[in-house]
Amino acid sequence: MDLISTAPNYTGHWDEKFRSRSWGRYPPEDLVRFMGRRFRAADKGAVKVLEVGCGPGANLWFMHREGFAVHGIDISPTAIAIANARLANENAGIPSPAADLRVGHFARLPWPDGHFDLVVDIFALYANTTDVIGQTLVEIARVLKPGALFYSKLWGTHCTGYGLGRQIEPGTFDEIPEGPCRGMGVAHFFTRAEIDTLFGGCFQATAIDRVIRSDVGAHQQIEEFHCQFTRARR
Repeated sequence: MDLISTAPNYTGHWDEKFRSRSWGRYPPEDLVRFMGRRFRAADKGAVKVLEVGCGPGANLWFMHREGFAVHGIDISPTAIAIANARLANENAGIPSPAADLRVGHFARLPWPDGHFDLVVDIFALYANTTDVIGQTLVEIARVLKPGALFYSKLWGTHCTGYGLGRQIEPGTFDEIPEGPCRGMGVAHFFTRAEIDTLFGGCFQATAIDRVIRSDVGAHQQIEEFHCQFTRARR
């Protein structure tokens, strides 16, 4: 079954989010560290990077400034327009390959097999049911070169908000009233065992770090999984 044709249309939902609130301008420190360590000696212009669920482009902005050949996809036309405008306005003259940003659903990627050296997911996969997440992982594996890298950040079940709102399936909730996924729509929270199961069919984990922190001002606890994978060689 094509899960995209039967899934809710989130375009309007995410367009409204990107129009109505401000988003961070800079990438997370862990992504900066990962990119610096893994590609320190690389010819960055030859490294093709795809960000799934790229939003308004904070991570793409950083990677483009660093010289990588960046590609992005998001379901929101508003987000892609913002990202394109930021790259054009702030990264003009930087000696990087032209960015390729597209509107679309990341469970159906419009790039050929074995095209990318790295795929990045910064809290984008989580905003789906497990069936769509599974289909997206197959697509990500398809567009990665054999042995290429996948970096993903996921919410854990020890986040404030887990178990609240309307349950769709085990681990997946909507209308979450508090925590980092408050008001964001559908959200899936992962356990370490589930990551091993869901990702293990397409990828080999090279590092999975569990981060627990407190957001004192917002009175919430955050659990994140910072995951590094390589595409299984077939």
